[in-house]
Amino acid sequence: MIRIYLIAFLVLLQFQLFAQGLTVTGTVADASDKLGIPGVTVLEKGTSNGVTTDFDGKFKLNVSKANAELMFSFIGYETQFIAVKGQKVINVQLKSADQKLSEVVVLGYGSVKSREAVVGSVEQVKSDELLKHSNAQSVDQMLEGQVAGVQIESESGDPTSPVKVRIRGNNSLPDMGSSGFTASSEPLYILDGVPLIDALNPNINTGAGQAAETVINPLALINPEDIASVSILKDASAAAIYGANAANGVVIITTKKGAKGKTRISVSHKMLMSNPINKVKYLNTEQYTELAAEFYLNSGYAEEDISELVGPTDVYTNWRDLTLQNSVSHSTNFSISGGADKTTYRFSFGYKDNETTTKGNDFNTLTSRVNLNTELYPGITLSYNGGLSSFKKESYGGFATYAFLPNIPVYDENGEYTRFDGLANPLAELDQNRNELDKFYTNNSLNLKVKISKNLSASTTLGLDYTNTKKFIFYSKENGRGANYGGYIKEKRTINKNWIGFSQLEYNGKYKKHSFGAIAGVQLKRDNTESTTTTDKNLITEKIILPGASADEDQTVSGYENTSAMRSYYSRANYDYDKKYFLSLNYRTDASSFFGGDQQVERFMSTGASWIISKENFWIENDIINFVKLKASYGKVGNAKVGAYSANGVYSYSTSSSYNGKLIATPYSAPNVDLGWQSSYKFNTGLAIKFLKKFNLDLEYYNNKTKDGIMNTKVIPETGWNSIPVNAVDLTNYGFEATLKAVNIKFGELSWTSNINIGFNKSRLDKLANDLNIVTTGLIVGESTSLIMGHKYAGVNTQTGDPQWRLKDGTITDNYKLVSGNLDERVIIGKKDADFSGGFSNSLKYKGFNLNWMLTYESGADMFIPYPARDMEKVKTMYIFNKSINLLDRWQQPGDVTDIPRLDQNISFDGSSSRFLYDKSNISLKSISLKYSVPKHICNLANLSNASIGVNVSNVYTWYKEATPSGRNGLAEYRYPFPQSRTFAFELKLGL
Repeated sequence: MIRIYLIAFLVLLQFQLFAQGLTVTGTVADASDKLGIPGVTVLEKGTSNGVTTDFDGKFKLNVSKANAELMFSFIGYETQFIAVKGQKVINVQLKSADQKLSEVVVLGYGSVKSREAVVGSVEQVKSDELLKHSNAQSVDQMLEGQVAGVQIESESGDPTSPVKVRIRGNNSLPDMGSSGFTASSEPLYILDGVPLIDALNPNINTGAGQAAETVINPLALINPEDIASVSILKDASAAAIYGANAANGVVIITTKKGAKGKTRISVSHKMLMSNPINKVKYLNTEQYTELAAEFYLNSGYAEEDISELVGPTDVYTNWRDLTLQNSVSHSTNFSISGGADKTTYRFSFGYKDNETTTKGNDFNTLTSRVNLNTELYPGITLSYNGGLSSFKKESYGGFATYAFLPNIPVYDENGEYTRFDGLANPLAELDQNRNELDKFYTNNSLNLKVKISKNLSASTTLGLDYTNTKKFIFYSKENGRGANYGGYIKEKRTINKNWIGFSQLEYNGKYKKHSFGAIAGVQLKRDNTESTTTTDKNLITEKIILPGASADEDQTVSGYENTSAMRSYYSRANYDYDKKYFLSLNYRTDASSFFGGDQQVERFMSTGASWIISKENFWIENDIINFVKLKASYGKVGNAKVGAYSANGVYSYSTSSSYNGKLIATPYSAPNVDLGWQSSYKFNTGLAIKFLKKFNLDLEYYNNKTKDGIMNTKVIPETGWNSIPVNAVDLTNYGFEATLKAVNIKFGELSWTSNINIGFNKSRLDKLANDLNIVTTGLIVGESTSLIMGHKYAGVNTQTGDPQWRLKDGTITDNYKLVSGNLDERVIIGKKDADFSGGFSNSLKYKGFNLNWMLTYESGADMFIPYPARDMEKVKTMYIFNKSINLLDRWQQPGDVTDIPRLDQNISFDGSSSRFLYDKSNISLKSISLKYSVPKHICNLANLSNASIGVNVSNVYTWYKEATPSGRNGLAEYRYPFPQSRTFAFELKLGL
């Protein structure tokens, strides 16, 4: 009996010991080099109890019970689970995972797949890659150089303006401005399931002249610190499920979510110091007066009058430097995240106070975001992702207009600002005028998901993308900008409301070696834009600056509204056998109010397959080539970015249009009920290879054919119109892409990661309406769609100093009448598209230090410098404006060889000649950054989970093929109207 009691006592004692807590210590090391790994998450399974390893890979964790199970996880390594079983010391060695093949890729409509299982052409960029290479204001700018075949171009250089993003070239005709009608070439942006507005759609009404709306990049309203990843869908297999607007590719932005475990608090502050670079060099007073005297003399003015015409020689005003400055900006971010068994959360706030190097263009942004995910009931999950942003910006465009004469003082003899006819003294405009933009933005999605069975689930998502914009302009009558109006006020208010809702069923199942997946859903989308503009002239007072500050006859009110809707049915089916053979099918039907008659409905589809050759039995495993995958896809996608009423026609109401004393509607744009969808047929094939266990090589070839492209074509006058939009264009983009990534290559304690990519793209115009070649816009069948047409400049006549041009027959003439307005003499002088472009990024890690740098490059692209830059070398207006220092190289006497003509008011000016065309080929060092992560044991002393300090230099330097001559201006100075700057950023990050 005593023996039985003793055994029972020992058993109970054992259970009691295992029920009690236990302190476990140990080290987590890399299985290959046995070095400790800092930052590994050590979590007691089933609880939120966990720690991270210190700088040497060591940890200490108090577990709740002696028979607990610990989970060890870290990015780039395989997760391990180890039972404690009463052990007080547990040492773990983590094996390196194939990070590229195992990473989860976001594909859209809530679908995610491992990289290995993806059939289409998809590239994903994670948050840390975006942030460490750029101080840019928006995520699209941060993508530059990151992905093969994706080109980023800012035309203005303004950090808040939308940038052109081209995925595998232009899949529509280029924007022809007011002279033509084309579909947008911008990709479709999706933020947490909700489409964003296309700010660069050429068919969106933003006004013109003084009524023009300042277009702000919508992605600048999203805090990059909130973004978890960006997926770029390039081919039809990846993008066809988005159907109607996927022809230009799809960019899926996923924001950060909370994770189960203890509450995590992150705080960061960044100080940015910027200085102007590539400043345009103007003539100083000594240089200007010398050249002005020569100008008036050559123009036939009497010598005795020249001194008065030239103006004072003892006054020098550097208008450029008066409007430029060194700037200091600040960015602060705060986030709190965490979760328990059923609910995870993340809240974030961000504030940016941006001072620009150009006075009068400062802006600030306040952002917040909430991400919640909760299990309402077993199998029922509710998710909410939403953000609010406030954006305020000042605008001063004096930098992009003509330079003022250097021998005019800022102030007159009375101490007042010097007055200019029709133009404002730059300092007066900064002081007296206002040009302000306020935006309120919100993007929200609410998702309810119900797990019906083990393999079947249903979900519904509702989304809203909303922007409220107020543009306010005031020109004081005290300066030249508003004097002619007697004071001027304009206020424009615009509201964009984009609603979306979609419901879907999703199935995922497996039988032996067969895996199946399918999605089927229906989507409804409605977009609405309302805008009202008021203007006032001859203001009664400037003490109260509000709309309505003028008499009724000096007030105007205008407005517009457009609404569009789309109904879609979509589906996708995936199959794989033994994780070796993969098949993907997509089908979508879209019905859009954009089109009329029988053209409202279109169908889109794609098929794709891949084969992992290295998993075949015949493949002999080796240490050289570790993985080989072959893939191909083909499909049809669409482009409906043509404006709400492009097919239906629009009428306009105006008080200036009346009949018999009654208000009437007048035709505004021509209808065409036969206008149909622009479609793109995409073929893609690729090969993925991993070799030496550290290098990943991706090779892809694509051929995208656009059919029934949209453009304007002329019609007979009897129709009442000059032109109407029609489906009249076929074009092709084809090319090759290569990406090589080196991952975690180690040299002792030094590790290296690198990404080099390159994309080759060519375009060809296959068909044009009525086989008409439009030489004015560069549309010639059989040629590139990015042609630049103009006259070939042949320099200056060495005997007379007159400009010369080379005619089609090869002869050289200085007779401007032979080229002016003569379309037959316009020839191909360049092309806008690059032959190839790409990026090269590197990351070196040594202990707590991380050094990163990014290079981008492009070759073969040409560009006209902006019109203000061309005017800087327009000699005939020298009596009005200052000019580029390049005019020091003008022709002066017979025998001079130069490109700058004689200074003469009668000299002809040809702004569309090759004189102003530059080869844009360049290599740019975009950024260099250095970060230091504070060791774990030091963080513990301050009760911090992590801490880091870093410095980043962006826009470091750009080497152009056409280098700037010493002491002169070149492409570097002329390329962007908005002055460029180099930015030094210092950042502190703390984690609690």
